[in-house]
This record gives sequence, structure tokens and C-alpha cells, in this order.
Amino acid sequence: MDYFKEFFKKIEDLIDNRLNQFECKLAEMYKPEGKEIMTRAETAEYFGVSLGTLNNWAKSGILVPLDFGGRVYYTRSEIQTKLGLAS
Repeated sequence: MDYFKEFFKKIEDLIDNRLNQFECKLAEMYKPEGKEIMTRAETAEYFGVSLGTLNNWAKSGILVPLDFGGRVYYTRSEIQTKLGLAS
């Protein structure tokens, strides 16, 4: 029984590791184009708003979040464009 628990734990760890690698590669794909990816917390801090406000913006279509492996990200350039802050 313990053998199966260990086996499934190793599989779970391997999948988590691969998903993290995939997420990092996806994030790197945006950087050369100047589309820096930010987490929800980073985005909220960047604009000085709460996570609730950020959620409201996403629900109302002001921002379009990116979902990688169940985690939510935003691109700085998209946010600046949507909010009229692009330089």
C-alpha cells in the first residue's frame, strides 16, 4: 500500500515539476515582445488597487487574464493599453 502512495506521489511531483517548467517557458515567450507577465498580486500592487478591484476589472472585460495551469497572470502592455496608460 505504501508503495502505491510513494509511486503516485512521485508521479504527482513529476507532473507539478513539468507544469512549472511549461509555465516558465510560456512566460519567457512573452518577454522578448515586451509583454511582461505579472501575477494578480503584482498587477494589483502595480496599479495600487485591491485584488477585488482586479477581479472586477476582469469580470467587466477591462482586463483579460491569462490562465496558465490554474494560475492567473496579466500582461503589463495589455493592462497599460486597456487603462490608457501606454506610452
